[in-house]
Amino acid sequence: MHLMGDALGDFDDAIVNCVAWLPNGERMECVAEQIPEILAQPSGFLWLELRQPSPLVLEHVQALFGVHELAIEDVHLAEQRPKLEAYEPVQGETERESFFMVLTPVVTRSATQDFALGELHVFLDTRVVLLLHLGRYARDFDALGRFERAPLRLGRGMCNALHAVLDEVVDDYVPWHGAFEERLDALERQVISNNVREQGVLTDLYALKRAILRLRHAVIPVEEMTLSIITGAHRQNIPKAMRPYFRDVHDHVVQLLAGLEFLRESQMGVLNLHIALGANRQGIVVRKLAGWGAILAVPTMVFSMYGMNFENMPELDWRWGYPVVMLVTLLGSTLLHRWLRRSGWL
Repeated sequence: MHLMGDALGDFDDAIVNCVAWLPNGERMECVAEQIPEILAQPSGFLWLELRQPSPLVLEHVQALFGVHELAIEDVHLAEQRPKLEAYEPVQGETERESFFMVLTPVVTRSATQDFALGELHVFLDTRVVLLLHLGRYARDFDALGRFERAPLRLGRGMCNALHAVLDEVVDDYVPWHGAFEERLDALERQVISNNVREQGVLTDLYALKRAILRLRHAVIPVEEMTLSIITGAHRQNIPKAMRPYFRDVHDHVVQLLAGLEFLRESQMGVLNLHIALGANRQGIVVRKLAGWGAILAVPTMVFSMYGMNFENMPELDWRWGYPVVMLVTLLGSTLLHRWLRRSGWL
């Protein structure tokens, strides 16, 4: 995955979304210069989304929001496994714990294109949600829209933002299960029709297998995250009113994993069927070649005898010798051909 090679060094250029909710509940689109003023207010909430941040932008982000140094280190390293980390506040501070999350959202929106995953790093605390898109990202990634459409009784805070991001990522996974299923069905029809190119089908089957495994590896950690949330691992930050929403995300993840496991097994079944049919076709060809070889062996044996320099061959002087030999040879070949056809060799 290409992550930092074309990083954006200017903070304003890296901004995808910057939205603040003021203490009076008013929503405000903001720019980079307004962020310190918003953070200086006693309450409110800021949603900041950046793409391809350069090391210089990350330094600015850490200075603005006090992001944990381990989280910043993970962003610099990139290519992290999806995870959810909770960082406890420094002793003596009144703030609650903050969350750091790594996800691998889908960045390909069309099933006609190759399946691709990006990398998303999310930092959340009581006042800020910060999303960092590394490498490719989906321009229609709409976690912010989900956050805004959530019921007002859930508020505008860390917990609701966490749910919005997880729900958006998981919902973007789901259509790809259907796309993989359709692709596998098409390959299965090709294999069964016996009208396939060996190399092409094998390549497509293994490419599909790789895509299924990549999606599965992206989903499994999300199941662990949502399970830890609904079982109360972060109960002081996840109120009971929010747990059903996380349980809904968890249910989608469990169903998706079950579907991907079924697809993986089905793909192996189609692959084995393709190999078995190939071996069967090869066996049929070998049998046919062996059958025609046996048929041709009859005239070959007869004609090879006449090619020898024997002196005492009475039929050479017989008037009907040649026609009789040709008739016997033809009859023997014909009888052998009929027997091989009945036995399924031809």
